[in-house]
Amino acid sequence: MSGDRVKENVEEIRKEAQEQIDSLRAQVEQLLKEVVTPNLLKAADKTDTAVANARKFKDYELENVSTRVRSQPIAAVLISAAVGFVLGRFSR
Repeated sequence: MSGDRVKENVEEIRKEAQEQIDSLRAQVEQLLKEVVTPNLLKAADKTDTAVANARKFKDYELENVSTRVRSQPIAAVLISAAVGFVLGRFSR
């Protein structure tokens, strides 16, 4: 009889543990669906916006530098030479 009782107790504990696992699984799935996924989508959208803004800024600055070099080519060459000289001295 005690062997049957032990088996019943073990089976009851197993069922309770499985119910708790199923409950936790459902809670995690709900949390992912309601909180995590929407926040990840918002973060991805903000990242896309930041990347687009950075690209626009880069294009603007590249055009700005190109315009300055075209308007003053000798100054641009002299500045480039000076920067190259200084970097060359520091790299030794």
